[in-house]
Amino acid sequence: MFKEETFHTLSAKRMFHLLPQVSTVGFLPEKEELINHSFQSCNFSFILQGKGEYRLKGKCYEVKAPCMLIQMPGEVMHYQPDPAWSEMFFIYPAETYPIWSEAGLLDPENPVREMKNANLVLGQAEALQKMLMLPNWNGDRLDLFCYSLILETWEDDRSQTLEHTIIPAIRQRLEQSLGADIDCQELAREFNMSLSSLRRYWAKYHGRESFMDYRNAYFLRLACRYLTETDFSIKEIAGKLNFADQFYFSRKFHQLMGIPPMQYRKKYRNPYLF
Repeated sequence: MFKEETFHTLSAKRMFHLLPQVSTVGFLPEKEELINHSFQSCNFSFILQGKGEYRLKGKCYEVKAPCMLIQMPGEVMHYQPDPAWSEMFFIYPAETYPIWSEAGLLDPENPVREMKNANLVLGQAEALQKMLMLPNWNGDRLDLFCYSLILETWEDDRSQTLEHTIIPAIRQRLEQSLGADIDCQELAREFNMSLSSLRRYWAKYHGRESFMDYRNAYFLRLACRYLTETDFSIKEIAGKLNFADQFYFSRKFHQLMGIPPMQYRKKYRNPYLF
């Protein structure tokens, strides 16, 4: 186990500046005190042994090792070990918040993250402390080391949950609202996550295809099928695709396909089906 020590690292020489620069790295093998104030920094606290509680924005979260706590600049944090826990923490300047937030790694809706690979993180924590005790450690290597450890809290079985539950549910939600605008903020709230996290999850399975791209492609597949394989009127097809206005349906089809729906039907309809 590591020993209690704090290293101030922002002044370390960096050559490449590719990653957020960690300003402080600390090790607290027996932390007992209550914390109840706001930080003007972005903090990541790895709880490797012990338990306690964490309160943020009026919600109370159970802290049970192994896990990681996140702390945002300007937010009042209240957390307390019960009776003590073992902690390693990284502190980053407040100006790095947009980087962490956009990546989904500093998500206020997920302030306590379970770690599936605690033994690996613990071993890396001991190695990190040994590195910092050397006289000539490298600042770029330190930033990479800390960034990699933060990512370790993310690489768990959550990806399977996303693939089999959340992502299909998002697709279904988009498919049900073909005739309405897409409110991305509302979509994120519906799935209980931040907008940056929602977009990052979506990109993992859909690459650069946006929510609108996916919905437009789904709309065209259904609309073209109804136009060429059924005898439904334009009004009936619009209703089946949840368009309250058949004229809006026709405009949207024309915009995406390049020709009006009736012209498409006349050109591509299979005569052998009727």
